[in-house]
Amino acid sequence: MFHGLEGLDGGGELRLELGDDQFLLAGEAGEAVTLADAGGTSVYADLDGDGIIDHISSVHADGGFDVFTADPHRAAWGLAVSDPGNPPREAAAAWGLAGEATPESVHATPGESPEKTGWHRIEHG
Repeated sequence: MFHGLEGLDGGGELRLELGDDQFLLAGEAGEAVTLADAGGTSVYADLDGDGIIDHISSVHADGGFDVFTADPHRAAWGLAVSDPGNPPREAAAAWGLAGEATPESVHATPGESPEKTGWHRIEHG
């Protein structure tokens, strides 16, 4: 899903946090780093300039793609791709906002605090 991280030795100022795993990527706050492997290419970006990767775009060797954000407000505005087994309600889909979620109250995932930043898939193809 994320490319170019295996065997990465760090040496940069950009920090990527994926659960319990942390990686240091070559680059400075506010920059983007592109990494590739046999499975595809991923762009890791620090959009807000704080030195922590908060946006990942990946293109896979099979032609598919994924875009993830660590910004819970962006995901709460309905940009996250819904689970195919759990389609959004018609009204929510029309406005792009999940049922009980508003910009002020992020829709909580079971077992996850809404205040805790996590990765949210916002595009997939």
